[in-house]
Amino acid sequence: MRSTVRQTAFLVIILGALAAPQVARAGEKEEARKHYDRAIELVDDGQLEGAIVEFQRSYDLTHHFAVLYNIGQVFVSLAKPVEAVDAYERYLVGGGRNIPAARRAEVEQEITRQKARIATLEIRGLPEGVVVRVDGKEIGKAPTAAPVRVGVGTHAIAASAEGYDPAETEVTVAGEDRRVVELALVKHVVEPPPPPPAPVVEAPPPPVALVAPPAVAPAASAPVVSTAIEPITKPQSLSNVRIAGIASSTAGVAGMVAGAVCWGLAKSRHDDAVGYVNQNTGRAQELQGDAQDYATAGNTVFIVGGALAALGVVLYFVGAPDGPTAAPDTRVHLMPTLGPGFAGFNAGGTW
Repeated sequence: MRSTVRQTAFLVIILGALAAPQVARAGEKEEARKHYDRAIELVDDGQLEGAIVEFQRSYDLTHHFAVLYNIGQVFVSLAKPVEAVDAYERYLVGGGRNIPAARRAEVEQEITRQKARIATLEIRGLPEGVVVRVDGKEIGKAPTAAPVRVGVGTHAIAASAEGYDPAETEVTVAGEDRRVVELALVKHVVEPPPPPPAPVVEAPPPPVALVAPPAVAPAASAPVVSTAIEPITKPQSLSNVRIAGIASSTAGVAGMVAGAVCWGLAKSRHDDAVGYVNQNTGRAQELQGDAQDYATAGNTVFIVGGALAALGVVLYFVGAPDGPTAAPDTRVHLMPTLGPGFAGFNAGGTW
């Protein structure tokens, strides 16, 4: 195989050298010349697939028939007889009378040799519009206008269409075989998803028949007793505000009592001081100072106690709970009382 490629490369180089002046005289673009020269280098390196690409690009720019001969030679080396025959036939048509007789005879002989390596396939059984592929290359849609040409060997024929499951088969052919390939597509069936399970609805319990008790006529002498039940009001616990009010009132009353006691002591010291005025002036002054201290303390403690008591009363009523209470008609009165030797509060009312 390596010797065949080298012989072909040498032949392509010779033919390229002969064709180059003609391309230059035709005024082809410099870019086409670059692709052509690069293709010659790739052939010399044995990279025939890349050489095909470069030769084809040069031909697309110049459309010079001589390049088709080079393309045909490379396809022969790649064992692609279908592509080689197509390139040679286009070369003969494009060159016409410009091709020497010896060259034409040589090309026609090569075409005959390559056709002996080509088989034809007739693909049947496909719906209209189905895409047909041979060896992964799309060749058209069914029904194909002409038999498909393939080279000697094994080939994969595939078909696909929307709404169908794809189908594929392989066929092995020899030179000049004529084969009919049956390829059928099956419609793709999409199963609908299962319906959701029906919700389970529990039946309501049967109604309970209410049986009225038998009517009993009351005795003539029996008194009529009312069966109406008075609503029982659940007593509510004291709120924190009310508890604070009670504590404040208690402390206030204690303070006022303490103030009254201080007043009593102040009065006692004052009376003793009056008794010592004529007997002991120093003792009288000392007792009078104690009386003033007790009076000052009594006033302070009594005022503070009174303020605490008043605050406690306010808190007690402000902290009253919402809703009915155990004693909705609660009435409270708190009266300060002050007398000789006594000071305090009198509390009363309905609790």
